[in-house]
Amino acid sequence: MSVVNTGRSVMDMLNELLSDLNRDDLVLVERLPYVREYERYRDVITNILREFHIALVLVRVTFTDGSRKGYVFLIRGEGGELGKIPTTGVVEGYVVTIKGNDRRKFVYNPARFDRAEDVGARIIEFANMYRKAEERISQLQLMREAEKDYALFYEEAGD
Repeated sequence: MSVVNTGRSVMDMLNELLSDLNRDDLVLVERLPYVREYERYRDVITNILREFHIALVLVRVTFTDGSRKGYVFLIRGEGGELGKIPTTGVVEGYVVTIKGNDRRKFVYNPARFDRAEDVGARIIEFANMYRKAEERISQLQLMREAEKDYALFYEEAGD
């Protein structure tokens, strides 16, 4: 696996993830930590940040050509009161891409945050985009299944 230092900020990486979540050829999205069906992802991440002042967010996206990207974000709080979202800290991250036998790790420069609101807003933005991507994937899968059913219907009708 080759390692590439992008020279860009981890916020650029987040924007790249948001762009990938909007792609039409997206077939699967996964994230860690997992959430139970009655939990909201944003709440799980913010609760972890409140309790430990650190959170690791992993997101894997898979595309129709079989290629995958794994996004890794480490949010480390440095200031603020435990029990609340950190008021200052650093977000680090990198992306692992896999396309066939080609595997690469793209490292991004850490970004500082100086307000808890900044972190919370980005978590909510990401969670909303993730939910929309999941809904779009589900709709596309339903459409593909419907197309298969119609194809079978027309094959049977033609006999």
